[in-house]
Amino acid sequence: MAVTFLVTIDTEEEREWDSDYLDHTHYTVKNISFLQPLQDVFDKYGVKATYLIDYPVATDKIASAILKDFQDNHQAEIGMHLHPWVNPPYEEKRTVAHSFPSNLPPELQFEKMKLLTKVISDAVGQRPVTYRAGRYGFNESSVNVLQELGYLVDTSIVPFREAKQPHEPSFGWLANTEPYFLNPEAITEPGNSKLLEVPLTVGFSKKVPQILAKKYTGLPNIGLRRILKKVLGIDLYWLRPSYSDLRQMIQLSEAQISGGASYLNMMFHSNELMPGGSKYNTTQNDVDGYLKRLDDYFSYLISNHSIRFSCLKEMYPKGR
Repeated sequence: MAVTFLVTIDTEEEREWDSDYLDHTHYTVKNISFLQPLQDVFDKYGVKATYLIDYPVATDKIASAILKDFQDNHQAEIGMHLHPWVNPPYEEKRTVAHSFPSNLPPELQFEKMKLLTKVISDAVGQRPVTYRAGRYGFNESSVNVLQELGYLVDTSIVPFREAKQPHEPSFGWLANTEPYFLNPEAITEPGNSKLLEVPLTVGFSKKVPQILAKKYTGLPNIGLRRILKKVLGIDLYWLRPSYSDLRQMIQLSEAQISGGASYLNMMFHSNELMPGGSKYNTTQNDVDGYLKRLDDYFSYLISNHSIRFSCLKEMYPKGR
């Protein structure tokens, strides 16, 4: 059976993460003009990208025209990505906590998402039905908001993610990382909502016992985790080319596929394709290496596995 492959891209402004949270008038979206070489790699292998765009991107005519072309002519999908601090209405205090959508009152989440949905629809000619929260700021309060606005799929949940601060989201170990319909009362468990969750692909370099997977995030970094890595070759990776090198992405993918995963969900940010647009790629050589890593990864994947490339909205069951 073919494994479904997704790439979901947070498509957003250029910004340093340790800077102040200013409104949308203070940021640029020049990085969108650097996405064509990335899309060329996708086109080479038939990858269907899902660009999850936020307010500054959707309201910029040049940026939205580029993404509309990807949508209309390159099999791409345009979804929604909410950064509250750059998305009217501006009713919340500008704090780090409020940079996570899930920390806003549901009513304000609704108003921001309602406006962003309209702006995206007007910009690209199609209504978005897929979503990822900025900073993975997603919890039970967002489920009904998204359902009310007609969204079908969320991809905000990061397996094994543990909060470092009280205002940050925690998802921890998931009993099942296959897509599931969300429980509005407990988002890491299946429920009866109409909103499908497609978690990011985060997992181990090799198959591990379930009890270790459950306890892993609670282990000290300088201690048992180091021993597991050095002695047994067990490490936790994201399917994210800015976090993982080619070998690590292949190891993770092989472990997921051999473990019975039906899909792989890669993520990264649009500004990683612009030299100096993010801390991950500061030069053109960095970007070129990044693109080569992606090219080599896709080449390996299709040479060794039966892969079905999909955009995010296609994950939703037909007839549901």
